Amino acid sequence: MKVICNRGALLEALNVVGNVITPRTPKPVLLCIKLTAADDKLTLAATDLEVAIRYSDNQVQIDQGGEVLLPADKLRDIVRESIDDTLAIEVEGESATIKGQDSHFKIFTQPAGDFPLVPDFEGEADFSVPGGQLKRLISHTLFAAARESTRYAFNGVLLNIKGSKLNLVSTDGRRLAQARGDVSRTGKSDKASSSAIIPAKAMQLIDKLIDDVDEPVAFQVRENQVIVHTANATLTTNLVEGQFPPYEDVIPKDTDKKMTGNTADFLSAVRRASLLTTEESKGVRMQFGKHGLVLSSRSPEAGEATVNYPCKFEGADVEIGFNPAFLIEALKVVDTDEFSLELTASTRPGLLRGGPDFLYVIMPVNLQ
Repeated sequence: MKVICNRGALLEALNVVGNVITPRTPKPVLLCIKLTAADDKLTLAATDLEVAIRYSDNQVQIDQGGEVLLPADKLRDIVRESIDDTLAIEVEGESATIKGQDSHFKIFTQPAGDFPLVPDFEGEADFSVPGGQLKRLISHTLFAAARESTRYAFNGVLLNIKGSKLNLVSTDGRRLAQARGDVSRTGKSDKASSSAIIPAKAMQLIDKLIDDVDEPVAFQVRENQVIVHTANATLTTNLVEGQFPPYEDVIPKDTDKKMTGNTADFLSAVRRASLLTTEESKGVRMQFGKHGLVLSSRSPEAGEATVNYPCKFEGADVEIGFNPAFLIEALKVVDTDEFSLELTASTRPGLLRGGPDFLYVIMPVNLQ
């Protein structure tokens, strides 16, 4: 194999596929990236056996086709630190050389045949979503997925399709985020609905693969995998096993109190009220009434904070406590100037809405 690469494009490709690689693996082959030169492009592939990425780099000159397996960290370091506009990669025997104008590196390879199969996107998509819309849906839900949970289904994002509507839903048991959008049915599938739980790591990678908000992102959903395809990349991920909780049952339907306010102002108020909270007392008290909202926090270790927030409130007075971090994370992704917060009682969850396509359920905390 012998290719001449645009250094910037190669580094971008290495950064994309390198996100898959997990340094803690007993299999040295999984610390490598497979490079395949064929059909006027250089294809890079990486996998951790759960998620796999293929990325095509078209800014190459292929003098001789072939494939090679190189250690990801060494290859990326060399390309990143190089000062050349182009780099030449040539493979002979069990080593590869990388040459710039004033540098020469020799890297030992591993047998390319030992690398696991990384699927490509073949055939028609089941459905597609505009890149910009998909990034919005991911940003509106991924933050609420569980970081660590004994309930495995919580560690993913539910992708649910009914007709031409797409729902993404995530929860960690203390809050739930749902975002809705539209899909285009492009395949021959006649299923009226389908669903899959995509691992949080894979969702993060899908978000990073989208570099053109106008380009459609294509999906193929299989029994235990989903394959996602963009103009330059294909990601394959195993689906999360288990049943996602019945999220529709969690969304409050009998709220009788409603606050409406400016999103940025409320975000600022929550942040200020949370400044004197601690790990032991991290709740913010919210007192809703006809004169607006008073946010307060109190900690024996830190002190006290009180913030007055003018807003429109309908319903009987109520006092409730929320974890401010959970509110802040949700408010940061709301992309409308106004939002609403619906309540029932101090011991019942609150329902935050940001526009017609985003809702967020948050459980209250006990305030002493």
